[in-house]
Parts: sequence; C-alpha cells; structure tokens
Amino acid sequence: MNQIPITRPVSLDVQITVLHPDKSFAVGVPLRVILGTASDWQSPSAGEEMVTGGDGTVQRTVPVVLASKRREVASHFFARLMASRESTRQVQVAVVMEYAGRLWLSAITVDRRASGASLRLDPMRVYGRASDGRFTDDVPLHDGSWHKRLPSGKMASLPGFVVTQATLDPESPAADNAAWRLRVTLQQWEPHVLSAPITSAAGTAR
Repeated sequence: MNQIPITRPVSLDVQITVLHPDKSFAVGVPLRVILGTASDWQSPSAGEEMVTGGDGTVQRTVPVVLASKRREVASHFFARLMASRESTRQVQVAVVMEYAGRLWLSAITVDRRASGASLRLDPMRVYGRASDGRFTDDVPLHDGSWHKRLPSGKMASLPGFVVTQATLDPESPAADNAAWRLRVTLQQWEPHVLSAPITSAAGTAR
C-alpha cells in the first residue's frame, strides 16, 4: 500500500454512538477513545475516558492528521485485477470497552474516497492487555471473528460489539477543507456467556 505524505492537522468532529443489542441507546457506558496512530496509542492511558450520554453518544472535536493514501478499493477478486489505485483520506479510531470481564482495544480504520464514499478497507483489529499493561496482545481473526482464551481457560468471542456505521466526511466540498466529521456506531452484543474450555482426548481441560 503506497502512502502519500500526510498533511497538516484538521479539526475532526468525532461522534461515537453505542447501541444495546435491541438498537436502543446504551446510556452510561464507559469507554476510552483514541484518535490517530501516535506511538502511544496502545498505552492504557492513551486517549480520553468518556461515558455515553442519554442518546448513547460521546462527542469531541479534536485536531487530527488524516493520512493521504492511494488504495485499491474494488470489492472482489476479479474487480481487483482491473482496479486502479484511488486516493483516499484515512483516520484510525480505537475504542477501549469492557466485555467478558476484561478490557479490549478495538482499532477501526475509515477511508474517504476521492469520489466521495466512506468505506472500511481493512478489518478491525482487536487487542487485549499484555503483561506490561499495554494493549498489544493481538487477538487473532479467524473466519471473520475474533476469539481469545481467557485466564479461566474459557474462550471468548470478541470484541463485544459490531460496527454498524463508520463514515468520514468533510464539512464542505473544498479541496483543502480543514473541518471533518467522523461518525461511528457500535451495537453491543448480548451479555457474554463463556464457552466451555477445550478438552483433550483424555477429557482433561487444556
């Protein structure tokens, strides 16, 4: 993936909405929001701690550098064979939320095509806390879902929510627009139910 030199910071209006499994507003949900990919973005103290309000949202306006990239945006194999690279503006938002009794950091990258569409070209990444406290314990993605073995030996499906909306838009059509909007909606899963530990042929838990 070729990267064009990044540009100056812009003013980014960030709004994250959290919904219950039934799509009602999730009020009073604590979360930590980290914008961008500065060297400390996986630190347990990175970003800002917030709590969702009566409409299930948290909102802040912050200065952020939007990366400029050229990316293939075709959606399937045969289209990719013919696709030319297209300019996009890109930002990463990471959210730390509790699920299955532990905190997890989920990193979501949103691109804005020069043609005007927002899209997610990269899969979300999910991290647990490593022994040094940083969120660098990569949770593997298999067949479209993330799973992690907890200290109890049980398996947890993660991250505890699905992203139902992610858009990055300029406030106006101006080429040098210095004001942008990021809108992300997360719909929570049902409360976690631990799956049984994997057992060996002898019937002992591993």
